[in-house]
Amino acid sequence: MTKVELRRKLRKIRAGLPTELVDGWSAAIAARLTSLEVFQRAEVLHCYASSLPGEVGTDQLIVRAINQRMKVICPRVRPHGQLEHREISHPSQLVEAAFGLREPDPEVASPVDPRLADLIVVPGIAFTQDGRRLGMGGGYYDRFLADHSAPRIGLAYELQLLDTLPRSEHDQPVDLIVTELRVIRCR
Repeated sequence: MTKVELRRKLRKIRAGLPTELVDGWSAAIAARLTSLEVFQRAEVLHCYASSLPGEVGTDQLIVRAINQRMKVICPRVRPHGQLEHREISHPSQLVEAAFGLREPDPEVASPVDPRLADLIVVPGIAFTQDGRRLGMGGGYYDRFLADHSAPRIGLAYELQLLDTLPRSEHDQPVDLIVTELRVIRCR
């Protein structure tokens, strides 16, 4: 299957998941991630704000990070395939934006240098156990990750784990994948 076909198929499956299941699995993923040493050592978390149908929810994760006195950076999609990064102190500082995303409200969330992040939580449609990732298709995260060396963690449901994925030269892998059932160390 091509990347486009896989995205279409997996988005449909993910969007069809019952809300109760998504909420439960997201809570399990947040608990598993926050118990990891790499999370406990982090001082600055870069994390997407979940909003797409069936996507692993990140609100609990963001709240836990803030409660542990971590700085939290969330991205905003900007023109020309770029991400802008802003610090938030509460999920209420996130607003609805283009593509059905939630992003930091520029009226209340200050711009911040994303190189401060010492842990990056990465969204994805699918992952392989060796860390390959199928993103949303715009290359935003691949461009962002190409310039950052902080540990990268993909959040996914077990059903999003595949044996293989089509690969492009610019694709950026993750170091860990956290699912509702386990933690996979990729590299």
